[in-house]
Amino acid sequence: MEEDPGSAAESVLDKNVAELTVMDVYDIASLVGHEFERVIDQHGCEAIARLMPKVVRVLEILEVLVSRHHVAPELDELRLELDRLRLERMDRIEKERKHQKELELVEDVWRGEAQDLLSQIAQLQEENKQLMTNLSHKDVSLSEEEFQKHEGMSERERQVMKKLKEVVDKQRDEIRAKDRELGLKNEDVEALQQQQTRLMKINHDLRHRVTVVEAQGKALIEQKVELEADLQTKEQEMGSLRAELGKLRERLQGELSQNGEQEPEAEPGGEESVSEAEKAAMELKDPNRPRFTLQELRDVLHERNELKSKVFLLQEELAYYKSEEIEEENRMLQPPPVAHPRMSPQPESGIKRLKEGPLSDGFSFFSRDKKRLANTQRTVHTQESFGQWANSHRDDGYTEQGQEALQHL
Repeated sequence: MEEDPGSAAESVLDKNVAELTVMDVYDIASLVGHEFERVIDQHGCEAIARLMPKVVRVLEILEVLVSRHHVAPELDELRLELDRLRLERMDRIEKERKHQKELELVEDVWRGEAQDLLSQIAQLQEENKQLMTNLSHKDVSLSEEEFQKHEGMSERERQVMKKLKEVVDKQRDEIRAKDRELGLKNEDVEALQQQQTRLMKINHDLRHRVTVVEAQGKALIEQKVELEADLQTKEQEMGSLRAELGKLRERLQGELSQNGEQEPEAEPGGEESVSEAEKAAMELKDPNRPRFTLQELRDVLHERNELKSKVFLLQEELAYYKSEEIEEENRMLQPPPVAHPRMSPQPESGIKRLKEGPLSDGFSFFSRDKKRLANTQRTVHTQESFGQWANSHRDDGYTEQGQEALQHL
């Protein structure tokens, strides 16, 4: 049982807003079109002439919003992931800058302390030289107390130098550790950038494959519809030929009965031989009779379709490599863009087609589209046996001319 279009459109109005699809919008448009047709039949076109453009515009907006609602989630997730990676990258760069500044400050402090220590060492060496010169000029021997005092001063200086050396070594080790940590962070950032590039390339490849599969699916659907139409035509021709054959048999039997001849008793298999002879005579007269064997025709079609598929794949691969080269050139010429939400190009609205016809035929366009879609699905369902045969020979991929030749065979 086919569902009433009006009741289907009214059930669409009861749906949740988040569950609406583009086909639901077309159902709503069909319902509104029927209502407008009733108003036009009762009051004429002038009653809704000003209201019609506004309703069409509202339906266009609804269609765009519904289509965007079904496409946007995946793009939003990818954009959020890209923004998160960029924020993490900016945070790492900021941390690296702060770390570099801290290292510079530590290095400046270390240099200042080292300079002070060097100045103190130089001053002590100078004092030591002065003492040595004074000692060389004096012949008075130092007392035991003065000698112990001098030894105590030199020991204290050695302790100070040892502590300073330990501080310098510790700071040098810290600087080396910070440098190693900075190198690891840079490697992590480069790995994340490579992963981001790889994900973008995988996404591009998947979109390209989806486009190719959709194009092949559309071509197969069109080919199947054409084959179904040709099959119906051939069945009609066979019916007409059978009717003519029946007329010829009746005419022959009438002539035999008028001449008073008696038909001989039919031997077993006689009718089959007559029908086969008639079929052979008809096939000899047919200009479209098969001139090749079934296996030869299948081999030729199989080879032809393999070459077509190879040419198609080579063309797609060439276009893909060209697009990659163009993207690499643009990436080399232009700096990396800042993440801005880009609006995808909107497809042509199906609501706009309402404006092409008169007011009385505008909204019935969608109901006609739905009927055509239902008829297509019904023909696909009726040809299920043909689909099973095609699946068993999907590698052959016969074209329309090949199917016609097989039907002749």
